[in-house]
Amino acid sequence: MNAAMSKLSVAVRKPAVKFVGKPTPVTYIGPGRAKEVGRLLGLLGAGKALVITGSYLYQSGQLEGLLDGIRKAGVEYTVFCGVQPDPTFAVADDLAKACAGCHAVVAVGGGSVIDAAKAAAAAAANHTRSAALVGVMKVRRHPLPLIAVPTTAGAGSETTLAAVISDPVTHVKRQLLDPKLVPMFAILDPELTVSLPAHTTAYTAMDALTHALEAYVSRYADAETDRQARIAIRLIVRYLPQVRENPADLEGREGLLTAAFFAGMAFTRTYVGYVHAFAHAIGGKFGVSHGLANGVLLPHIMRYYLPVCSGRFAELGRMLKLGMPGDTDEIKARRFVKLLYKLKRQMEIPARLEQFPASAIEEVIDLAFQECHGTYPVPRYFSRAHARKLMEAVCAQETS
Repeated sequence: MNAAMSKLSVAVRKPAVKFVGKPTPVTYIGPGRAKEVGRLLGLLGAGKALVITGSYLYQSGQLEGLLDGIRKAGVEYTVFCGVQPDPTFAVADDLAKACAGCHAVVAVGGGSVIDAAKAAAAAAANHTRSAALVGVMKVRRHPLPLIAVPTTAGAGSETTLAAVISDPVTHVKRQLLDPKLVPMFAILDPELTVSLPAHTTAYTAMDALTHALEAYVSRYADAETDRQARIAIRLIVRYLPQVRENPADLEGREGLLTAAFFAGMAFTRTYVGYVHAFAHAIGGKFGVSHGLANGVLLPHIMRYYLPVCSGRFAELGRMLKLGMPGDTDEIKARRFVKLLYKLKRQMEIPARLEQFPASAIEEVIDLAFQECHGTYPVPRYFSRAHARKLMEAVCAQETS
C-alpha cells in the first residue's frame, strides 16, 4: 500500500477509532500494594484464582507477600509460572485451560505475562482458542476478571486494550484488540521492580518512551493523549538515569511504572508507528527483545520525523527545559532528538541488533510496511529506500 492509500485508510478509520470507548483499570500505586491482591479478589467474590507469572519471579520468592495475601483472603489459587517472553498462542491456550474452575486471573510479570493472561482470560470466557480472537473487537463475552501487577515499567499492558501473541510458525506477532481486554485492576508496586537487571530496566523504559512518543506524533493524537504522553516522557527522562545509578530508588521505580501506565493510556488511543512495526518484525523473526529493538530504533525514527514534527518536538524541548530561552523551535526540536540519542548511550543500548542479519532486511521491511501502512497513523511515511538505509544502520555489522 503506497503512502497516499495509507493516509486515506488511516483517515477513514479515525472516526471509528475515536468512537470506541476505552475503560481505565482501577489502579493502586505504591510500595507494598501488591499485597492487596487478596483483598481485591475478595471484592470480586472469587473463590478460586489463577496466578500467572514467570518462573524466575515465582522461584525467587518475590511473590510470597502477594500469595500470602490471597491465602489470608480465603481464596484458593493455582500458580502457572511457565510464561516466557513473547508467548505463543499455544501458551495462551494452555493458560485458558488452566482457568477452568477459576473466577478471576492475576497476572504478575512483564508485558509478555500480562498479554498472555489477557488472551487466556478472554479465550476461557469465550470457549475458544486464543488465535480466534486475533483482530479488532473479536471478544464477544467479557473475559474473566483480571488483576494486572506489572513487574517491569515498559509495556503498559496493564492499561491497554491490546494483547500481543507470537505465532511460532510464521514468527509474526499478532494482536488481539478489544476494550474488553483492559484489566479490571492494575497494581503498580515499585518493590517488585527493584531486583530487575539494569539492562531490563533500560529496555523496558525505552519501550514505554517509544509508546509515549509514537502516541505524541500520531495523527490520532488529541489533547488528552498529549497530556498523558507528556507526563510519561517527563517521568522517564527524569527517573531513568536516576534509577540507573540507584536501582533501589523506590521513588524512581514508582515514577517509571507510572510513566509506563500513562504511555499505555496514550498509545492505546492513538496506535503506535514505525518503531513498533520494525521492532515487531525483527523481534518475531530473530527473538530480539522488544524493548531493546525499540531502544535501538527510536532515536533514528524520531530523527526521520523531524521535518514534519519540528513543532511537536520543540514543545517537548521546552517542557524539558532543553537549550537556551532564545532558541528557535527548530533548535529545540533537534535538541530533543539529540536527548534521545544521549539517553540511549547512557543506558548502554547498542547501536546495532546483532541477531538481525543484513540478509533479512528486505523481508523485515515487507513485514513492517504490511503492519504499519494503512493501520498506524504515522506523521511521515518511509520510502523503501529510506527504510533500507535505516535497516542497514541497525542490523548486524558485516564482517570483512
